[in-house]
Amino acid sequence: MNAKSKAGETMAGIRKKRDVRREEIIETAVDIFYEHGYHKASIRDITEKMGLTKAAIYYHFNNKEEILFNIVDQATKELLYIFKSSISEHKEPIENLRDLIVNQIMYMNSHRKKVKILVEDKRFLSGELNRLVKNKERTIFYLFRSYVERMQRTGSLRAFDLTTATFGIFGMINWLYHWYRPNRKLSIEELAEHIVNILFHGLLSSKEEEDKGRLQCATPSDKFSEQ
Repeated sequence: MNAKSKAGETMAGIRKKRDVRREEIIETAVDIFYEHGYHKASIRDITEKMGLTKAAIYYHFNNKEEILFNIVDQATKELLYIFKSSISEHKEPIENLRDLIVNQIMYMNSHRKKVKILVEDKRFLSGELNRLVKNKERTIFYLFRSYVERMQRTGSLRAFDLTTATFGIFGMINWLYHWYRPNRKLSIEELAEHIVNILFHGLLSSKEEEDKGRLQCATPSDKFSEQ
């Protein structure tokens, strides 16, 4: 092996070690942000838990906000990959939407800490970091919305406002980490099935719906909220 090959292997080893350390910092930050909340947590909390100096943290990240961004960005990338892997043009729109909903619920169950940080702490991101996260969130939003729209076009969904319906789906799922406990009454699979049934069929029985009629409400503008 020549000197150039040895140098290449050495650099590859250094990069791998650096990547491992970055991931360790992120994983530790996930635990700390989940327990204390991003705003109350500090770089010092991370260094004390890991037995590192602040300089070691700042070698990998410029500040606490950049660590938060990496957590949120990692979560949205993972969700996008899962979502895109679950959909198929060979399936009916209702099947694709069901799979999107179920996969988001399953992700929440296996990544509860990340989901809490994604939902509650992303608001602390500013400037370019905030813009990058919002771009991925829009991609996810419009992916779900596209299947809601397809269902509406085929007549399998009533004439709801598309944006309201899509945000309604996210609203029902996003806070599951706050109250759902897998060791209680429902398994995660049963929970997912209940939520899909409520979203697709509503709370009222068919007889109750016939007797009382549908609630009427003003239809908001079909426009993605920037807030």
